[in-house]
Amino acid sequence: MSDWETISEEASIVLVGNMNPKIFHPEWFIRKEIVEEWDYTNDEVMNLPDLSQIELPNSRKVLATLNQFSVRSSQASEHIPLKDFINHTFSFLPEMPIRQIGMNYISVIKIPDIDKWKKFSQLLAPQKYWSDAVGYINDLDVDKQDHMGLWELVMNLPRPNDNLEGYIRPKIAVLPQAGKQVLTFSVNNHVEIDSSNVSSMSKILDEHWDKSLTLAQQITSNIMTTHLKISQ
Repeated sequence: MSDWETISEEASIVLVGNMNPKIFHPEWFIRKEIVEEWDYTNDEVMNLPDLSQIELPNSRKVLATLNQFSVRSSQASEHIPLKDFINHTFSFLPEMPIRQIGMNYISVIKIPDIDKWKKFSQLLAPQKYWSDAVGYINDLDVDKQDHMGLWELVMNLPRPNDNLEGYIRPKIAVLPQAGKQVLTFSVNNHVEIDSSNVSSMSKILDEHWDKSLTLAQQITSNIMTTHLKISQ
């Protein structure tokens, strides 16, 4: 049995720029043959001048605001094709300025063993420094002291040698609404686009989206596996 298990995973691409949300209606995607025709009459479609929200076939969700466009999917088979969906969509909007790209991957992870959960937390965020800094902690009973621990951790990493401006930002956060000993592990691969155009955005996605997903999965697996082995 593994020390940790992935409950769910989601990939998303986020574009930051000047958007026109009203464009992104289901009929527009169908008419442009970006997606196959589907019956969206029973879906909760929102299409306003400043906000568009659509759930496409194959578990893809689109959200557009005045300064952001995103597509996400929790279906693993759709993760790689998100790149093609973005490129196809914006091939019809070549003049739309795109300043930033976020290539994101998030896992919801459970650590079944409570002792390993606690040790994992202590390895990533040692409690001794906090106990020393917060004088009353050691005066509390053991049950109350157990409430201290990692809640959210963000690391800022430099980009690899890919000649792109930006950063890699992994984040670990406890997810109590999903049950006991559950956390989210997300990796945001952020890129600044100097030329702020669709052509540059598409080229970056073509060259780096697959690599970004692989890197995020490697970071997640390496941190979880290494630290849980240490905690044994």
